[in-house]
Parts: sequence; structure tokens; C-alpha cells
Amino acid sequence: MGFSFYLTADRGRYLIPVLYVISGSLYAFLAYKQSGRNTEYITWDDEKLIVARLHQKPKTYHFTPEVNIHLSNYHLIIKAPKATGDMVELKGFTEEDLDLLREKFAKPAVA
Repeated sequence: MGFSFYLTADRGRYLIPVLYVISGSLYAFLAYKQSGRNTEYITWDDEKLIVARLHQKPKTYHFTPEVNIHLSNYHLIIKAPKATGDMVELKGFTEEDLDLLREKFAKPAVA
């Protein structure tokens, strides 16, 4: 009786709304679980760089000779071993934030 109850001619109209309620409930639960991951930021100290993306766990990159960090006009590019690098789009960051990044990671021009 279970699932075939919803597939009969008269009761088939209840199947789609029930599925919408279930999927909406799952989406609300996932949004609640990820509520602490709704910010993007880049932070660093003398030993490491931390990049947090929207709805993802922060990634940590330690300053070692294997990690290469490059700053362009629109991206922060991190090249790390074993293809664990990242490319962060700098769209949405304030000019003060970009100045801090340039101060730390901009390479001097070679003449």
C-alpha cells in the first residue's frame, strides 16, 4: 500500500507537493548547518595564509618555499604542491583591503 497509495489517479496530485516539502526542509536544514560559513575572507600572519570561501571550510597555506603566492589586479593566486593551490577573485574587496594585500604579496618589479 505505501508508495502505490500516492500513484493512484486521485492521490497522485499529492506526490509533488510532498516532495517539495521534503526538499524544502532539507534545504532549510543545510542552510542552518552552514550558517557559520557565510563569509569570505583572506587573513595571514607570519607563518600562514588562510582563505575562506562562501560555504566552504577555510584553507590554510603555510609560507614555505613550495608555496608561491602571486597577486594580480583581479586575483590572488596561490600555487601549492599536489595541486592544492587556489585562485581567489578579489571582486568585492575594499580598496583598503587590496592595499593590505599588495603591501604583503605584491612582487617588486624587476628592471
